[in-house]
Amino acid sequence: ARFSINRNHSPNTQYILYKKHSTMKFVAFSIALAAINLDLLASPVLAQSEDQLRRRTKQVKDTKAPKSTKASKSTKAPKATKAPKSPKAPKSMKPDSLVALIEPPGGVTDSDVFGTAGLRYNMDGSILVSVDLIGLTPGGVVILSDGTDCDGGFSETPYICSDSGEAVGFIDALGVEPETTSRSAFRIDNGCTKEENIGKTIIVFGMYESNVGCGILREEAKEKVLVADMSSYPEYSGPLTPNGKVTVTFNDDDTFTFSYDVSGLKEDCVNCGIHIHAGTSCATPADVKGHGWNSVVVQDLWSTAGGATYTSDSMGNAEGYFSMTNGYGYEANANHAVVIHTQDGSRVACGVLN
Repeated sequence: ARFSINRNHSPNTQYILYKKHSTMKFVAFSIALAAINLDLLASPVLAQSEDQLRRRTKQVKDTKAPKSTKASKSTKAPKATKAPKSPKAPKSMKPDSLVALIEPPGGVTDSDVFGTAGLRYNMDGSILVSVDLIGLTPGGVVILSDGTDCDGGFSETPYICSDSGEAVGFIDALGVEPETTSRSAFRIDNGCTKEENIGKTIIVFGMYESNVGCGILREEAKEKVLVADMSSYPEYSGPLTPNGKVTVTFNDDDTFTFSYDVSGLKEDCVNCGIHIHAGTSCATPADVKGHGWNSVVVQDLWSTAGGATYTSDSMGNAEGYFSMTNGYGYEANANHAVVIHTQDGSRVACGVLN
């Protein structure tokens, strides 16, 4: 209700009445507002909305902020794949072998057969026989014999260890006598082991009965090096006292390195000669013979032009080396004499290659 002023009341009374009226009006407004709120709370729509609000609030509370994800570790680069190993080359398989130095046998003086014969064993027990010979007549036969000596005669009987064994082969020679050469080969199987064949002889016959060579089978050297201990030449009576060593180291092609380390020589001897000779002893001058080389396959290189020289210092010492070939391999050079010369060609030192 609106407040109306009663002019019959004093101003103070009117103010008091106004205040009471305002207070009552405020209370009535508050009661009305409360009633409205109650009606709203009772409303199903509002209740539902409030319920949804509570649930949403709860969801928000329950939903935790996701933990900050740790930075992932850097991905390791994949290991470089190793290249596949290349297959290993098969190990070098060196077959068993024997070798014989072929020379005219004792008591035969008109034969020029000289060289080597080699035996190489196969997995099935068979043998490749190869020869490197000079002085053989155009055709020839090779026998692996049961003999064990080439000096006091020789045996022509084939050495066989089985009923089906074979120990004979045929070879050819090229050239004109006496300068012929033969590098032939053939295959045999005498049924004998390498150990059983060691010490037996290889016999080579040419077209004529006197054209013969003989050699004793021995182990092939693994390191093909020959050494000669040098001393005074036989019957030398001069003031020099040579001593030292000569070493000959062979290559696969039968060339070799000829090295020397000798003292007691003539001082300041420039480009003086040092050679392998044909002889096999230093006992007498006749045993030493002349230069040793295979005239069928190579010229004589034991000369200044061939490089077979040494130079000594003021004290008579000489040390050095040169490359050389005389047409022979390790076996054919073994047991041959080495000779050292002075400037005028005199022979002052000798030693045998072993």
